[in-house]
Amino acid sequence: MEDLEQLKKQIEKYQPYNEQEEKDKEEILRHLYESKHILTRENKNAHFTVSAWIVNEDRQKVLMAYHNIYQSFAWLGGHADGNADLKQVILKEIEEESGLTDVRFVSEDIFSLEILPVSGHEKKGIYIPSHLHLNITYLLEASTDAPLRIKADENSQIEWIKADEISEKSTEAWFVERIYSKLCKK
Repeated sequence: MEDLEQLKKQIEKYQPYNEQEEKDKEEILRHLYESKHILTRENKNAHFTVSAWIVNEDRQKVLMAYHNIYQSFAWLGGHADGNADLKQVILKEIEEESGLTDVRFVSEDIFSLEILPVSGHEKKGIYIPSHLHLNITYLLEASTDAPLRIKADENSQIEWIKADEISEKSTEAWFVERIYSKLCKK
């Protein structure tokens, strides 16, 4: 419960970068105060996720994975699954999805927030209905020399991608135009 209060405070203090973040912050806070099971997938309408924008030392490349479900390169991340300490969650997700363990937060603060629509899809043979991810993004840094590995049940490639080539690698136009371009500008 203490971690959930900390998360609320972090989001309340976050200064939105643009109108999308301003509107999404309002809605994320509304969900935090009004919805039940917001940290777990028990909430079938909306629940918390966390993403990593992992850059190399000179900020020219971003670490991305080719996600099997979406058939596209995308950032790393995952569901909170009941844990309000999203920094802890993202470090676990980064290691699980890429094998990367030598990574550091560029800032302890939230880097970005966004509400991400998820279309209905199948995962491990089970249909998952459309829902929203109330997403918090952290900025992290790692070396392009660090060892990487794929997580075969989720992704088939892990790659350092030049920031100006993300639009060529990601087939999810909404993410490229609305989210990844914003993160690159920031």
